[in-house]
Amino acid sequence: MKHFKLILICMRVIVAMLFVANMIFMIQLYNSIKERYINDVEQCLSRADQIEMVDRIIDAGLGGDDDVVWVAIGLQKSDVGSTMNAEELRELDYSQGFRRVDKQIMSMIAQYLHDGSYSERIGDPDVSKMEEAFRRDLNFSGYYPEEVYIVVPGGTLEYSSDLWEIEYRVNGELTYYAYISPLTNNILREMGGVITTSALIALVLTFGFWYLLHVIARQRTIEEMKDDFVNNMTHELKTPIAIAYAANDSLLQFPDPKDEERTKKYLTAALDQLSKLSGLVENILAMSMERRKHLTMAKEKIRLRDFLANIIEQQKLKADKPCDIILECQGDATVEADPSHFSNVIGNLIDNSIKYSGESVSIIIKADANGVSIADNGIGIPEKSLPYIWSKFYRVPHGYRTDVRGYGIGLFYVKSIIDKHGWNISVVSRQGKGSTFTINFGRQ
Repeated sequence: MKHFKLILICMRVIVAMLFVANMIFMIQLYNSIKERYINDVEQCLSRADQIEMVDRIIDAGLGGDDDVVWVAIGLQKSDVGSTMNAEELRELDYSQGFRRVDKQIMSMIAQYLHDGSYSERIGDPDVSKMEEAFRRDLNFSGYYPEEVYIVVPGGTLEYSSDLWEIEYRVNGELTYYAYISPLTNNILREMGGVITTSALIALVLTFGFWYLLHVIARQRTIEEMKDDFVNNMTHELKTPIAIAYAANDSLLQFPDPKDEERTKKYLTAALDQLSKLSGLVENILAMSMERRKHLTMAKEKIRLRDFLANIIEQQKLKADKPCDIILECQGDATVEADPSHFSNVIGNLIDNSIKYSGESVSIIIKADANGVSIADNGIGIPEKSLPYIWSKFYRVPHGYRTDVRGYGIGLFYVKSIIDKHGWNISVVSRQGKGSTFTINFGRQ
């Protein structure tokens, strides 16, 4: 058990670590996608800046005759050889600028337009026009933020704290601040597949782990009940064996043919204990009914009135308290059943009615060709226990009753035999009012 608990703890720790690791990887993926989005937003901002500056240059009359601003661009020859692989490029610190030529060109255009020769002659930027171009470019790129603002350095803006802030620099100098609504929904949509599959895997793992613990706990409970049964049964077996042994040993060691009363007393005691021992052995055999899948009933035609009357007389003789048993049965009622097992079923039900009652018990047995019902005025069964009374080793808790011994297999045996006959059994019970067990000879 110690090893099992250690393994269980290790499994819990591992599962928890996997959940934490998955969350870390999800956060890293989110940040990676966010970084890519911010990079795209920066390019949109750069294009908006260039559109606004070109318009101002032309409006200032500094463009060409055809209202075109000509920009001279110089590109440096790359250091990429045709035979280089990815690893070699990484070793050469292959720049982002050469991998993304469009970004490099946009940067060079921005540097040219912000050159002093223009910026000193075209006036202040038109922020509203730049915002319009910025929003349009964002929409064209697939981003639709609700709020879009551009602020020059030193300017002020009242905005909610959840806006993204992007700094736009030209020649290393801060040129603008851009503020947009977070693109979280876009990121989550892109991560939707990963999030869904991760959630499903987590759900399946959690359910599987819970179900495993549930089954193990149930097995442990059954094992404990079984151990209790074995311990109780071992103790019970010792008592009749010891009494019968002592009675017979006394008769053998100290025989007295003239003392018939003594002999009869000892033989009667031995017979009673052997009868009890027989019942205990019968209970042990009943416990294995679940494994006897191929057990067949040796059915024969039984006249219910005579059959039940005989069982009632046997139970009255065994009862250790006043017992009034009334039989109401049609004289010609019969049933096809295994006499031995059917007798045990009826005997078990009557015996339970006697055991779980007060100082006296009244039992009414009604029978006809459709079934048998056994009603008593005993202590009854709690409603919460009714679904479990047919389970092996289950005993209805009666905390205030310490005088009734049992093993939790009587009703399990009854249900097994009823099922083997193809019948149906049900129970109606109220605490303090008694119980009624009904056997229907046809399944319902």
